[in-house]
Amino acid sequence: MMGSGFIRPAAGGRMPPEAALLGLDWGTTTLRGYLIGDKGTVLAERSAKAGILHIQGGAFAEALRELAGDWLTANASLPIVASGMIGSRQGWAEAPYVDIPATAGDLTLYRHDDFDRPVHIVPGLARRDADGVPDVMRGEETQIFGAHQNATQDGLFVLPGSHSKWAVLADGRVTWFATFMTGELFAALRDHTILGRMITGDRDDAAAFARGVKYGYGATGILQRLFSARTLALFGELPETGVAAYLSGLLIGAEIAEARALVQDADAMITIIGDPELERRYFTAMAHCDLAAGKARKGAAARGLWRIAGANGLLGISAA
Repeated sequence: MMGSGFIRPAAGGRMPPEAALLGLDWGTTTLRGYLIGDKGTVLAERSAKAGILHIQGGAFAEALRELAGDWLTANASLPIVASGMIGSRQGWAEAPYVDIPATAGDLTLYRHDDFDRPVHIVPGLARRDADGVPDVMRGEETQIFGAHQNATQDGLFVLPGSHSKWAVLADGRVTWFATFMTGELFAALRDHTILGRMITGDRDDAAAFARGVKYGYGATGILQRLFSARTLALFGELPETGVAAYLSGLLIGAEIAEARALVQDADAMITIIGDPELERRYFTAMAHCDLAAGKARKGAAARGLWRIAGANGLLGISAA
């Protein structure tokens, strides 16, 4: 059904007695489990390629038992909180979206009873723009609330990926967010358009990436400038080995420009939350755009799960 890759398991497979929460970051491709202590410290963590797209026949319960069965057996009262696409329409159970503005406490956990014990699912967030068009996120809200080590901090958060999210946290509330299909658009352009015919390899070319970022960031629109990924290579002004990096930079630069225009808060502290490679690329891109940014502390999802569980009274304590 699935393949497991364990990371930093509990010694001997046993659960430390101070464990207070099983947190699950359950996305499209990966399931990550965190055994969290009564102070919010991650005691052990595991991961498996058991995201919702890998689960067949609705076998979510079996996937959870395979990942964390020993932890659950060792403590019959251990509460479970899950965030991410597991709460989507294609997941285990659909947790209705919560409209912004929303605090961690406003994310009322959806109780799902199709397991040995209740699984409390974090709902996603929803907003509508000025034209009434909806936008949504699932899982990113948990990372935002756990981005910083000691407490939630206001600012502008960037979560890069296939569908990059930008979000504003003010007074402990998510007050705005928007989705940009940057990663998926890059893959589509590279693999299914004429631009891809000029691409040779996908090595990292820092100069080409920087050129793309700056050209994309200076654009008022991106459709016309996309063709430059072909013409610069065609005229020998960009090596074909650097076209992929240039196209990536072009799209990221355009994303940053569009997002910044929507936020309109030049003083907001920017925090990037993502896997190390995407964090690095966006951090570099921000510097090319003369924007200061920081990176989230490791373990944002686990801290967010802990804080949301506490804010919902699941732990019997405040998890700020």
